[in-house]
Amino acid sequence: MTAFLPSNLLALFAPRDAIPYLPPMDKLGHQKKPWPYVGVSNLLAMFEDPSETPPPTRAENRIEKTERKVSTKL
Repeated sequence: MTAFLPSNLLALFAPRDAIPYLPPMDKLGHQKKPWPYVGVSNLLAMFEDPSETPPPTRAENRIEKTERKVSTKL
């Protein structure tokens, strides 16, 4: 069926070049030596102290926002 197409459309159905083979860079997952399990004790110094944490800021809700807008209009 594609033999009856004009050359410009036939070029759209032309096969692409083959993908070149590249050898794998590393071993496969089941051939690699697994990393040993480590704890998180060396990362504890990166966390902030709870006593130095600032209190969370509280955003106004919809009711407070409408009350504030009404009071500023007056």
